[in-house]
Amino acid sequence: MPAFLVRPEDVGGQRLVLRAAEASHLVQVRRHRVGQEIEVVDGRGLFYRVRIVNIEPDVVCCQILDRREGRGESMVQLNLAPALLKGQRFDFVVEKATEIGVSRIVPLLSERGVVKAGSGNKIERWQRLAGAAAKQCGRSHLPDIEQPAPLGEVIKTFREENDLVLMATPGLPNQSFRQYFKRGNCRRLGLLIGPEGGFAAGEQELAKEAGVGLFSWGERILRADTASIVLGALLLHESEQNFG
Repeated sequence: MPAFLVRPEDVGGQRLVLRAAEASHLVQVRRHRVGQEIEVVDGRGLFYRVRIVNIEPDVVCCQILDRREGRGESMVQLNLAPALLKGQRFDFVVEKATEIGVSRIVPLLSERGVVKAGSGNKIERWQRLAGAAAKQCGRSHLPDIEQPAPLGEVIKTFREENDLVLMATPGLPNQSFRQYFKRGNCRRLGLLIGPEGGFAAGEQELAKEAGVGLFSWGERILRADTASIVLGALLLHESEQNFG
């Protein structure tokens, strides 16, 4: 069943407290009552099974019956840098990336990208979308969502922090992502997804010079938002299969 989201600071000892929107949703929408058991996540890796012990306006107090770490999380950390897209298309990327298990999302500013400016107050919106998606799919950890950054900066950071960084590049012959995987070699994976039309030639060269692996996926052209989710899920699965 979908879980509720608690702030880590509202957990203490064997009790936790749901507040504001979460409390209202529990009582007014989901119609839970005192004595019922529910599932709660803190967005930082902890899952709780709790019993409701008291309901007040905008506050629901619960007794912790069980707690577990890492529920719904992959053994592989996928850091995704998708090209920043207009409006609801990037909302879609954030929501679905959360569902497939992405650990970190860095909106990417690229040469062919339509969106060039900063995100303004969109970070908070994306965080809310990620929270709702995490509750729905049973994840205990919300992805970190960062400010938009230029490609060169993201490549540098990703190369320093990941075991492997790959760039999705349509049209490359015989360049499957599988060639980059070796058994047990990739617990932290970075994935770069370009805008419509892909990365410019100069950007591809920059990536290659930095040690980023370029790959393609066949003859069909994917929209940028679709590519983020489909390729992200494929790479997560491939990485997980290489542990054993």
